[in-house]
Amino acid sequence: MSDPTFPNLTANRLHLGCGLNAPADWLNVDGSAQVWFAQHPGVKRLLVAARIYPASQAAIPWPANVLRLDLRKPLPFASNRFAAVYSSHTFEHLYRAQAESLARECFRVLQPGGVCRLVLPDLEAAVRRYLARLSGESAGGASDQLMEELLVHPASPPRGLLGWYHRVLGFHQHKWMYDAAGLRRLLTAVGFVEVTNPSCREGRLPDVERIESPSRVADGAGVVVEGLKPA
Repeated sequence: MSDPTFPNLTANRLHLGCGLNAPADWLNVDGSAQVWFAQHPGVKRLLVAARIYPASQAAIPWPANVLRLDLRKPLPFASNRFAAVYSSHTFEHLYRAQAESLARECFRVLQPGGVCRLVLPDLEAAVRRYLARLSGESAGGASDQLMEELLVHPASPPRGLLGWYHRVLGFHQHKWMYDAAGLRRLLTAVGFVEVTNPSCREGRLPDVERIESPSRVADGAGVVVEGLKPA
């Protein structure tokens, strides 16, 4: 597919939970309804005009070259299809059993010798920040700040149509959090080998700097795990 506004179905690298970061040479996948709206801008304009869809959401510049998939279900790709799988800040939105199922799917669709690289919020870093606040002047708000970081629930029930959408799909809250060791365990359990926790934009994924955002890793924002499918 040469059309840059259409998902690159011939790409040999898979990007799961891509959000707004959709490189043209990857097959970018996301479950958000924004994917559909980005490919049907006329419908989006009508819904905004009718005040059914929030203008603030419609204004987010989602790329159109994204394939919409529910990552809680098996991936619709052949086994040994991709040379690499990448995902940033997505697996924590799945329950632990769902995350393991998706990791197994990543293993299945990877070619032998292929690399799987995941970035997730760093639970250890969040806990360390919480403990530091407990011993400081902000001790009274330490628990609230930890809950905001973990994003397991909003501070108040979501309202309106967008709130209903969030409640029904349940994508936006974090379901299970990980530290570096927990992520290594997740990949090792499904068959990956040489599982490590590389630094940001370092490791065995070629051109990783083109897809990995330092802001999602730096200063404890995230932890990286990388594993290989046995050759």
